[in-house]
Amino acid sequence: MRYPIDSLTVSELRPFNGGRFALAFGGKGCILPREYSREAGMMRRRDILALGAAALVAGEARAQGAPGGAAPAPAVPAGAWDDGLAHPIPYEPRLGAGKERGLVLGGGGAYLASWMAGYFHGLKTKGVDLATADIVVGTSAGSVMGAALMGGHLWRLSAELSFLGRFPGLFADLIPTQAPNPSQLRARAAANGATQADPATIQAIGRTAMAARNPAGGGQYPTTVRHLIGEADWPSPKLHTTANDCYTGERLVVSAADGIPINVACAASSSLPGSMGPIWLKNRLCMDGGICQTSTHADVVAGVARALVISLSDGGADAVKVGLRTSGLPNTLDAEVATLESQGTKTVLKVVGLLPGVTFVDSLMDPKWIEPCLKNGHERGLADGDEMKAFWNA
Repeated sequence: MRYPIDSLTVSELRPFNGGRFALAFGGKGCILPREYSREAGMMRRRDILALGAAALVAGEARAQGAPGGAAPAPAVPAGAWDDGLAHPIPYEPRLGAGKERGLVLGGGGAYLASWMAGYFHGLKTKGVDLATADIVVGTSAGSVMGAALMGGHLWRLSAELSFLGRFPGLFADLIPTQAPNPSQLRARAAANGATQADPATIQAIGRTAMAARNPAGGGQYPTTVRHLIGEADWPSPKLHTTANDCYTGERLVVSAADGIPINVACAASSSLPGSMGPIWLKNRLCMDGGICQTSTHADVVAGVARALVISLSDGGADAVKVGLRTSGLPNTLDAEVATLESQGTKTVLKVVGLLPGVTFVDSLMDPKWIEPCLKNGHERGLADGDEMKAFWNA
């Protein structure tokens, strides 16, 4: 499936050095790898936008230096951590009070991001525009899709995902997660092996996240996200993203009022231990918002009249066994939906689940899932159009 991105242009594409292509993108020059140049020579200019973004990101990546010896830190002033980011569960006061429509977007890697992109487009085709939400909370992949949706860049991101799905090697260069080193394997094992969501467990996962040497680390990953979502400015005050403090284990909720660039907030929200990040939010080193006591952070929209919740898996225990969870932490989805409904919020839950004919997802970040998830999401969006129009547009 391809999506139009005519509003974006590539300033120059010309043959260079034995069949490779030089691309001027965003005011900077970069050279496309030879294996992609053969394809690029046969493409229209708009079709290589995502390729240029990926090449530019790779060129901008920098290794972070290790800190040298330092004098003992002075005592932290009282109130220094009152930065407005940490919020208890459930969130107080109710942010959804007095609002009509709420949108809750859970996490699930490239698999779920691609499915959401297709689903949003399918609904839009049927007259349902989820960008009219009055409050949105996005976690991990859901934060990226929420930013693209509320910023008006959904078409762009969908086109980039579709392109990257056709060039899995390029996606692997952009977000390298498929050949983990021992420090990454340790962090992933800590997350996958967790069975409790108490603060001590989350802090233990956070320690392994901080100790993981991720190629898509704190220096590169926010830049990658910025190229994917198209901006650094916060797209809407209606959007909230989530993350977790690696050190304290606290749940963090970020909004436009916090003064953090949206690409940094989304990078932190999707910093899965042993894969990407971790990322600094103000003075906190943060990991994926899904490593938390709450699976979708639906409590952030509590009080809203109606809410659409999109989750990678249902609340069952088998999700981990079939590869539809990014950790072994208890799945609180059913309880979150029940709480919303008990408080008067009319709630619709959409579970993505396994694609038809698929019995196991080996990696939610594997680009092989991008094209089939875009397609399945679009088909389900079209199929759900009448139901969602009655619910969302009422």
